[in-house]
Amino acid sequence: MARVVFFSFDYDDVWRVNQVRNSGAFIGEKRSGFRDKAEYEQVKRRGDAAIRSWIRKQMHGCSVTCVLIGAATHRSRWVNFEIAESIANGMGLLGVYIHKLHMGKNDRGAVFDALFQPHNPLDDHSMPPKDWFEQLSPVKASDRFETHIWQPQEASFSRTNELGAWVEEAARRADR
Repeated sequence: MARVVFFSFDYDDVWRVNQVRNSGAFIGEKRSGFRDKAEYEQVKRRGDAAIRSWIRKQMHGCSVTCVLIGAATHRSRWVNFEIAESIANGMGLLGVYIHKLHMGKNDRGAVFDALFQPHNPLDDHSMPPKDWFEQLSPVKASDRFETHIWQPQEASFSRTNELGAWVEEAARRADR
């Protein structure tokens, strides 16, 4: 079954995000769920309430939120809002580390970034309890949903970047 995916990311990682976007794993810009920076900048001028409304509109009809995780993603208030909205709406979640992707010829931090796995923002969000046991011991979103590492295209791994399978698993775990 085809899933509609909402992509959550920190705009400081847009170079890496575009490598994922241009990987050939998506069908059409609208369907793939990537947001347009120019549109975001326009909405941002209208304030926080407008941003929240715009994000909710972008998420409407999506079954899974894919969080593309770079070095500072966990500090983005809008990424954290998108994760919280996804949980509140019963959407599947999927984390994908993008720190191993190069930023370009002039990127001084690319090698350093690739050495250290960033903090997973799914660790910072709790899931609603499914049973009485989870009421006693809250479950983090990262415990219920998987996080994968996006490998650079030149990497020769046998099972890499299987975004379709990852999305389906996230949807299954959310009963979507």
